[in-house]
Amino acid sequence: MSKQFSVAQLKDEIAIYDEFVEIPVTVQGKEYTVKMFPYFKPEKVRDLVKELQEFFQECQKVKFTVPKIEEEDLIGYFIIKHFTNMKFTKSKKVKTIYNEFKIALNSSLFKILMDSYPKESITSVYERIYSVLEASALLEDKIKETQKVIKDMSLENKELLEQLNNKGSKDR
Repeated sequence: MSKQFSVAQLKDEIAIYDEFVEIPVTVQGKEYTVKMFPYFKPEKVRDLVKELQEFFQECQKVKFTVPKIEEEDLIGYFIIKHFTNMKFTKSKKVKTIYNEFKIALNSSLFKILMDSYPKESITSVYERIYSVLEASALLEDKIKETQKVIKDMSLENKELLEQLNNKGSKDR
């Protein structure tokens, strides 16, 4: 008979997420060392995607459009932000983040770091993004279906119908 499996036995398996590579960097004649974490802890990937979502939601609020051609590079910016020890802005302002992104994008360090991450790590970020987008699309479809069913119902109280439709529109 086999022993019962314990979650504690997974500790060695997840130790890989603590590994890092030190990359020497010289900027304006000063030497720095950037710690890069090549293996992406799933909870940090989740946090990255959440921050990316918040950024794009804020873009919509302030009517700022990130050019389509830059979206993939922007994901790279967030990867570097979450998987290095580099200092980034704490601002939530879209323009501030976007300006910092443009600085990072145009630096040689950005390319070096992005080329250094294992393909599997980068893929884990994209898989999480696609998963979230898929779930959001399903939820959007369900909301539209529900609104259609409510609209098709013959309600005696039309004010209630209008309130439900207005609430659904405001929530998105």
